[in-house]
Amino acid sequence: MSHLGKAEREIRKIAYALWMEQGQPEGRDHQHWEAAKEIWNFRNRTTEVVDTGAEDELKVERARRREQELLS
Repeated sequence: MSHLGKAEREIRKIAYALWMEQGQPEGRDHQHWEAAKEIWNFRNRTTEVVDTGAEDELKVERARRREQELLS
């Protein structure tokens, strides 16, 4: 199993959880996917960013806040 395949599956799960948490809104799949990538990258604190510019400190901080919101 490749690292990207595993990461993509984990990102899908996070995006789905965000979608469910927000009441399954239509037309926001891209927003949930991007947020999920940021959360995944923050959780894994990797230098290998998955298909996003999440190295940017602002995006990482937003991901941290989103994760805290999900956990509360």
